Amino acid sequence: MKKIYLFSIALIGAFTMQAQDCSNLFISEYVEGWSNNKAIELYNPTNETIDLSNYALSRWSNGGTTPQRTVLEGAVAPGQTFVVAIDKRDPNGEGFEAPLWDGWFFYTDSVSGLPDSIYTADEDLLGKVDLYICPNYEDGTMYYNGNDAVTLEDPSGNVFYDMFGKIGEDPGDGWGDEMGYIWTQNKTLVRKPSVKSGFLYDPMQPYTFDPSVQWDSLPANTFAGLGEHTCDCESTVSIKEIQNSVSMYPNPNSSGQLTIDANINLTSIAIYNILGEKVFSKNYDNSSITETITLDTSLKGLFFVEVRLQNKKTILNKLLIN
Repeated sequence: MKKIYLFSIALIGAFTMQAQDCSNLFISEYVEGWSNNKAIELYNPTNETIDLSNYALSRWSNGGTTPQRTVLEGAVAPGQTFVVAIDKRDPNGEGFEAPLWDGWFFYTDSVSGLPDSIYTADEDLLGKVDLYICPNYEDGTMYYNGNDAVTLEDPSGNVFYDMFGKIGEDPGDGWGDEMGYIWTQNKTLVRKPSVKSGFLYDPMQPYTFDPSVQWDSLPANTFAGLGEHTCDCESTVSIKEIQNSVSMYPNPNSSGQLTIDANINLTSIAIYNILGEKVFSKNYDNSSITETITLDTSLKGLFFVEVRLQNKKTILNKLLIN
């Protein structure tokens, strides 16, 4: 369960921080997109699975010295990432303002005059998230906007593992480089592959946060690489490369049963009609690489099957139902 803690900066003097290359979890991607498109990617460079209940994310707002802290949950496999995002999932915007982008764009075809849609995987933030937190503004942690420090800590806040920004400093619109270019507002920042550990914060040592030193900057709402990270630590981690392959049969389909095969476990299956309306959806907590679903007998025509995999990849295939 999510927990929020408030602590005074006065305790920072007691913080202890130790990090060696490739030895602990760190922040590998920072997404500060339009509206609620905000996410933090964590990377596990070690050879062991990391239990996220031993970690928390904190936001230090506008140079403030009192954080809003959320204890995490879940686990990160060796050499893998884990994406945390603000909990704005309602596809219709009902109850939530500005839901996360899901990659779907709906429009009216200029030739036929009929409704149409297109899916762009690189614009799908919703499909890359492992954990949603902070549905309400009062929860605070994920409501950063480019001028708030974000830290990765232990649940008590006594040990820092990584920091983005600078605690106690309000940079105005955001932090930038030596040329005065703002990097942290309306941007996606990806940790450079040469970075092998989190930033060690020492409150007794002054420093200037220059994001250009450890981060590469991408335009706002860039989600293409979210859920994957390249790190020089990978030479020390045994990782089996997984090719994304999904097959469906029978297709065309008249049997009412559709089997989907992949070479990695499935996490969800959704089917959309040509108007972009979802006609089938199922999530899998303990899935296998093969799943068979029953199709509604009323479904006829061309459909799109969206398959999401355990490695956060999304595959979209056409399905013809007779």
